[in-house]
Amino acid sequence: MAGPSPHRPERTCIGCRETAPRDQLMRLVREPAPDGTAPQIRLDPRKVAPGRGAWLHPDASCLDLALRRGGLARFFRGAVRTDQLLGDLEAFEPTIQWK
Repeated sequence: MAGPSPHRPERTCIGCRETAPRDQLMRLVREPAPDGTAPQIRLDPRKVAPGRGAWLHPDASCLDLALRRGGLARFFRGAVRTDQLLGDLEAFEPTIQWK
C-alpha cells in the first residue's frame, strides 16, 4: 500500500499568474536602495533570502508579462528597478534569451 504523496508547495508566477510547484519557479526579492531611490529587484537563486519574494517561471515570456502588466511593481507595492535583475537572470539561466 502506497503512502500519501509528499507535499509540494505551490506558488503563483507574477508573469502568467499560473500556479506551479515552488521548485519549478525562480524567486525574486526586493533590496532596499540606500540612496533613497526605488528598490532594486534581484534574483534569489537559493530561494531563502529574507523579505518579500515574488515567483517567476524561468521563461522570458513570463518576465515580459510581469514587466508589461506591472506585476513587479504591484507585487512589491511600489516602483522598483529591474536593471540588475536582467544580469542576474542571464547569469543564472544563460540558455534563455531574457531581453
